Amino acid sequence: VATMMLVAGCIGKTSLVSVIRKRMSSIQEKSGIFLLLAILGFTILLTQLIGMTALMSVMLMLVVTLDDDSDLAQSRIYFLIAAVNAAWFGRFPIGMGATLPMIHNSYYEGLVAEHPEFLLGVFDYMKVGLIPSIVLTIYCLFAWKLIPKTKMDVNAMQHTNKDTKASQLTKEQIVWGVFGVIMLAFVFSTQLGNLVYLLPIAGCIILVLTGVVSSQEASCTLAGDMVFCVAGVLVVSSALNSSGAGQLIGDFVLKLLGSNPSSTLVITVFCVVTVIMTTFLSNNGTIAIMTPIAVSTALAGGMNPKAVVLVVFGASCLAIAFPTGCAAAMMAFSIGNHNPMKLLRFTLPFLILGSVSLIISASIFFPVYS
Repeated sequence: VATMMLVAGCIGKTSLVSVIRKRMSSIQEKSGIFLLLAILGFTILLTQLIGMTALMSVMLMLVVTLDDDSDLAQSRIYFLIAAVNAAWFGRFPIGMGATLPMIHNSYYEGLVAEHPEFLLGVFDYMKVGLIPSIVLTIYCLFAWKLIPKTKMDVNAMQHTNKDTKASQLTKEQIVWGVFGVIMLAFVFSTQLGNLVYLLPIAGCIILVLTGVVSSQEASCTLAGDMVFCVAGVLVVSSALNSSGAGQLIGDFVLKLLGSNPSSTLVITVFCVVTVIMTTFLSNNGTIAIMTPIAVSTALAGGMNPKAVVLVVFGASCLAIAFPTGCAAAMMAFSIGNHNPMKLLRFTLPFLILGSVSLIISASIFFPVYS
């Protein structure tokens, strides 16, 4: 997990992001629906390549050039970008999306030690997430005017609009080569066995030795807060399994759901609970809390844990109703000076549509009783 976070982070250093940024400047003369479609298209593309904070910073440079007196007001479009970012986050195994299976598997692999088939694959997020992403994008295209106009925070814009030239890559071919080999290895992980864990480590060594990243930058990433969080959850997950606490939690939740709960009921309950939690807590924290509970419940009821884990992740991405939900929401609320209550007319339908489409998608691609 730690080494893949470093490798995936290097995608943001490639010239691809710089090319996208230059192309963004060419759309500033457009107007109306063409400008809106271009902004959403760039947001979806960048979401697959860089993290939320980096994306919101890059897109801010485009937003501040918009006419604040038009319908496409700066604060309105900036929040719309955050919503689309949340809708498409982690859909493809590129950039930070490539790290998600390992991170989320670590939250519960101790509970399914004897059943590796219950662990997530690199394309599972795409399967369950494309329908909600498309539905929410269509909603954003028709409902963006529900976002109120506010006055952007000038000080925050000046602070965030610094071009650190992080997208200018020194050895771009090495980054794509390392990333490509690792992703190919994940596809054939069954055949490679434990060797697949060594390749990201080798990739990090190559990136440091070739000067793509400094040793200090690599050390900071490899020893980041997320890494220690994952390490701690691994221990808790194993403890839940070995102590029998996981079984107790699963049995308790099953009693609340009733005997032989339907697939739709199980998915709906975990989706709704996760959406409510991630509205007030961070999405990463919600995933860490809910995943072991969801898996314990699934195992106790003879269900497929992958289904509920993917629902928990998908529901946690819908964290835009309050600034505490995710980095994109935090920046959109703070820089855009938005009031969460006034935004409910946009965010509440967003949450409902996202939840319903996620439940339908998960039921289609990952039936609970499979």
